[in-house]
Amino acid sequence: MAKKVAAGEFREVFASGSHHQIGVTIGKECRDQALKMEKWFKGWMNAPGGMGFQKAVAYAKKSLPLTRQFYEDSIEELEGYAEGTGIPFDTIYAMSCDYPMQGRGKGCTDICTNAEWTKDDVVYAVHNEDVGPDNLPSITIAHIRPKNEPSILGMNYGGIWPTAGMNSAGISLTGNALEPNDRRFGIPKSIPCRKVLSESSIYHALKASMPEGRGHSFNNIVCDSNGEIYSMEGSATTFDALYAEEGWLIHTNHYLSPKMWKFEANMHTRFSSIMRYNRARRLFKKELGKVEISTFKKVLSDHVGYPESICRHPDPALDEDDRTQTIFSVAFDLTNKCAWVCRGNPCQGEYRKYEV
Repeated sequence: MAKKVAAGEFREVFASGSHHQIGVTIGKECRDQALKMEKWFKGWMNAPGGMGFQKAVAYAKKSLPLTRQFYEDSIEELEGYAEGTGIPFDTIYAMSCDYPMQGRGKGCTDICTNAEWTKDDVVYAVHNEDVGPDNLPSITIAHIRPKNEPSILGMNYGGIWPTAGMNSAGISLTGNALEPNDRRFGIPKSIPCRKVLSESSIYHALKASMPEGRGHSFNNIVCDSNGEIYSMEGSATTFDALYAEEGWLIHTNHYLSPKMWKFEANMHTRFSSIMRYNRARRLFKKELGKVEISTFKKVLSDHVGYPESICRHPDPALDEDDRTQTIFSVAFDLTNKCAWVCRGNPCQGEYRKYEV
């Protein structure tokens, strides 16, 4: 069931039952998004220099046994999604793999803090999603209630692929794209994001965020309502777990751990990330002890370095495919189990409250 969308709001979809049924429900409600993403995917793959659509599908299938072994429930959801959208499962799975998700991964800024630094003793995990502007219509807020697992509120592409979320057990998943130089054949980086949101403890969530056999990795930021905050900086072959020892953490799109520096593909492409990281740290430190929702709007709306600022806007000097925009901002309140979501740039929109 989908909720009627008002101006300035995201589409919402509600799904429950088995993982297969959840996929079917979301697929039916988000079929238009899925068809558009399928069209993009085929266009990317068949463009000059692309892998080719049929070759991409065949390549993706090679990782399917590893993915099933790691998280069978996610595959069941994708199979249901394929049924609901009418798109072949092999195509849906290929769209879940790393290379097709080219609309994602251009940026993102994250802030996490435990209750020590907040005005009302709240744990927050906060995220700006920075991708190509055309991705905005692909985002749906998915309310998912699986059998025998925590309920989930996810900011999902096409309703099914989570880029940020939290669950009723107080576990959140946010994070940033990284560009490691050791990519390989393996579990797609989107699958651990979904598995983290199925877990009920920080221990199991951390394990889910970095499976052996992955082919790539986001920097998966995993938090819980106790104020445990970890930035899991991953590559395909290793990772480092950065703990928020002072109770708060900022991350953008470059490796912070010295252990991981050698895996940075090209540091010369990270200037926006470096600038956003230091700027966010400077602004947020001034707010420690009085942090609330308005704090995040203030920090995440910042325009120093515009248009490659924390609140990112399309740069007309770049080719259209290279432009980046903050398409949403979300603050997960892990203490009260709710999310504050701003559609589009936080400098222009307002945060609306959604319950898990």
